[in-house]
Amino acid sequence: MTQEYVDQLIDKNGNPTNPYTLARAIKDATDKLVMTSGNQMEIGGTKNFTDQLTVNGRNVLLTGDAFKDAIPIPYNDAYQINESGLYHYDGTEKNLPLMNGEYTNGFAIAVFTADDNYGIILFIGSLTYIEKYQGQWRTPHSDMPVKLWEGSAKLGDTVNLKSSIDEFNGLQFVVGTILGETCLRAASISSGTRYVTQVGQTGDGKNLRSVELTLHPSSDGRSLTIAQVLFNASPGNSIQVTDTVLKRIEGIRG
Repeated sequence: MTQEYVDQLIDKNGNPTNPYTLARAIKDATDKLVMTSGNQMEIGGTKNFTDQLTVNGRNVLLTGDAFKDAIPIPYNDAYQINESGLYHYDGTEKNLPLMNGEYTNGFAIAVFTADDNYGIILFIGSLTYIEKYQGQWRTPHSDMPVKLWEGSAKLGDTVNLKSSIDEFNGLQFVVGTILGETCLRAASISSGTRYVTQVGQTGDGKNLRSVELTLHPSSDGRSLTIAQVLFNASPGNSIQVTDTVLKRIEGIRG
């Protein structure tokens, strides 16, 4: 049996029509009109919701301008995000993961469970994310190298980094020596000396040559000192290099 829906007709401003007219007085009204009550399915045509479509009091994001509803990070602290949604940041917020300069402001997507002890925040531009697990925030993750320092450094110099190397799984060094310019990786552990070795061949290809940088980190991991630079032109014949050898240091999270 088909259920009949009866409703008072109202105008676009929500006011009852005058004189009062019952919807059932109009032929096929329940098939042609969008009613404010009842369960209407398979309604054809285009519906223009000029005041935004809502479900249970929340806006339903569609396309285009709907994504302009991104909100600021609450309390200016990334760790205070505890609800799913689209956020924007300007780089002044606390607990933002370190990202390269072009991504110091932008947008982030957050997804959280109902109890907010589990969630993830993706900073879109740099593809960097931080995860909340059992109420605790984990170390940020990203496959994109993060520039920690750039300049010119030689034997005896100390370079200050934008963040502790302890935040990263690995370090990437751009070195330039007599062997050319090379991008080299080394493990990042909480303490201990780093050895960065550049290897090449002699002009005739008969022997290997190498340059090795010895780097000592500070106790907090926020600086590295070039303690030694050795050039080995042939077995048993190493000399100390005093020219500029280090050009950039990057952190690897992945």
